Amino acid sequence: MTVSTYPSLPFLARRRTVLMLILLVIFGLGLAVRLYDLTDLPLDFHATRQLHSAIMARGMYYQHLTDAPQWQRELAIQMWKAEGLIEPPFMEWLTASTYRLLGNEVLWVARIYSILFWMLGGVGLFLLARQISGLDGAVISVLYALLLPYGIIASRAFQPDPLMTALIVFAWWGMVRWHSTPTRRWTVIAGLLSGLAILCKATALFFIAPAWAGLVLAARGLRGAVRDKQVWLLAGLTVLPFALYHVYGVYISGVLESQFSYRFFPNLWLDPVFYLRWKGMIASTLVFEWFLVAFLASFTIRQPAHRALVLGVWTGYFMYGLTFAYHVSTHDYYQLPMVPLVALGLGAAAQLVFENLKGRRALLYPLVAAALLAVAVVNAWDARVALKREDWRGEAQFWAELGEKLGRESRVVGITEDYGYRLAYFGWKPTTNWLSSGDITVRELSGVEIDTEKLFREQTAGMDFFVVTRFKEYDSQPKLKSLLENHYPVYDKSGDYIIFDLRQPKEGAQSAP
Repeated sequence: MTVSTYPSLPFLARRRTVLMLILLVIFGLGLAVRLYDLTDLPLDFHATRQLHSAIMARGMYYQHLTDAPQWQRELAIQMWKAEGLIEPPFMEWLTASTYRLLGNEVLWVARIYSILFWMLGGVGLFLLARQISGLDGAVISVLYALLLPYGIIASRAFQPDPLMTALIVFAWWGMVRWHSTPTRRWTVIAGLLSGLAILCKATALFFIAPAWAGLVLAARGLRGAVRDKQVWLLAGLTVLPFALYHVYGVYISGVLESQFSYRFFPNLWLDPVFYLRWKGMIASTLVFEWFLVAFLASFTIRQPAHRALVLGVWTGYFMYGLTFAYHVSTHDYYQLPMVPLVALGLGAAAQLVFENLKGRRALLYPLVAAALLAVAVVNAWDARVALKREDWRGEAQFWAELGEKLGRESRVVGITEDYGYRLAYFGWKPTTNWLSSGDITVRELSGVEIDTEKLFREQTAGMDFFVVTRFKEYDSQPKLKSLLENHYPVYDKSGDYIIFDLRQPKEGAQSAP
């Protein structure tokens, strides 16, 4: 089976030196800006999620660190084991293994791996877009994917999403290669790439399964697909890795039993505000105008099977948004897998534009190249400014000092940054996290009533201190504030924290009601 491709612009296709120069600029800028401020602490982007992975990686590292103080080694392992496990800890294991090679806990190592995976995903995207929309459209695709300001920041994060997104791209590429060369070899490769993407993070299912459905149905039809042994092999390889992991995690080890808690909120489907927030999240990450152009341009992809694959992913994204309604409208990194999809759509749109520039190419192609260069430089500069704006290195000392003040043996409840992760990681002080207003909202959406006084009694029983560093959050919970200030003395305070002594209730207030 042959795959039809779009004709390439002479400016890019015939002048390979110019093409390589453009790609070198795009990939070079994309890599350079991501490496900027490399050693800063991972608090610039969803610090809670990044510190979760950092704590796990440290525990894996200290497990084999025989020369560390015994209390530190035991505490690192304890905090690692206490972390909830959702997806296989590929990034954490890789980072911990690198710590062992370096002989030290170098936190920014994880950032290098995330950057590397995203850049490799850019290579896969270029190969895929070249097949789907043509050489010139592929250049536009990688320009968007590698130099989108939001993508630059998000692709540096210590979390599985950059790796998952890269695997999704290579899974799509494997699908296209299987379609053009449906051999047993490409069946296995495409199936395994799809399975690895879903195993890396289960949400990839929404970007893999609909893509397969669109491609296979367009190429073989429903009856032909059902009768095709290769299709069944593809389906098995796609679902088997995560199925085995899920069975082990839920029914054998039990570590995944709570992974779907507070995830599904169908009541939001009837709320117009949800859709406005979803649209706002798209605008702040992907740029809503580019999102719309990419969606519309996806219908213009000439090869029917390729068009069906891409439109299948768009359908999957809509299902993904409804399934994770709360998170897709509040957590911007839920848009990250859409970066390569929007990039593919923009590549198709660009190819159409380039093909209609006949008769004016001698003048317009240099202008197009200059415009691409300008966009690349401006986006890279904007991301660099965002990275330079804040320096988080001083945070480590503050939390370390607060951890020492609370003491190694004390038991602590708190309203602190990132669900207590900063204090746990930098201060070596795990705490019981008090629910934030957002956590209470999520539970109420699920029909769970929160009794503040009852919860307070349960969480503070046998505890020594209640520490507050998030004053705005503290002020937003007047019932909690009243319970603490009316019943317990202040153990220590500064402009950055308040520590209430739960061991010694105020005179006349033996315990909270």
